[in-house]
Amino acid sequence: MCGATVQSVNHVRAMSTTVVNDETGLEEVTEVIETRLTGFVIHALLASTVFLLPLLKFLPIPVVSGVFLYLGRKLMTGNTFLQRVKALFVSPSKLPEDHPVHIVGRKKMNSYTLLQFACLSGIWAFKQCSATAIFFPSVIGLLMLIRSKLLPRFYAEKDFVALRDETPS
Repeated sequence: MCGATVQSVNHVRAMSTTVVNDETGLEEVTEVIETRLTGFVIHALLASTVFLLPLLKFLPIPVVSGVFLYLGRKLMTGNTFLQRVKALFVSPSKLPEDHPVHIVGRKKMNSYTLLQFACLSGIWAFKQCSATAIFFPSVIGLLMLIRSKLLPRFYAEKDFVALRDETPS
């Protein structure tokens, strides 16, 4: 993964002027102040971290592992796939009213979750084989095709919205 995209989007957002549209209630960008200096400074600071590499040998491996474990756990809190996996083992009466199991039903929710699990297992297996790992980006493209072309044949857009995986407009 490349963090440059996230940096760029956040930088553009920070350098933009927004106003709330009265009709839609959504925030709209009115102007973006362009500057190349901040991008240069950010990347120069990132490049300067190469000089900190000799100091990394003093950092214990469990500390580094703990940081990555914390970041991974923090990223999983809003993951709807994991929430649906947990819901497989919970009675529907214990779940909130807006949970997908109440909207699309347990069978449809579980089939979607199992399909996602199968795709995840497939890309994991694909990446583990050194002969095929180089084509990993192509497999991600294949997943995009599955989501955009194949899944709409089995799930309506209201199902995707209920499963919190709506199609971007």
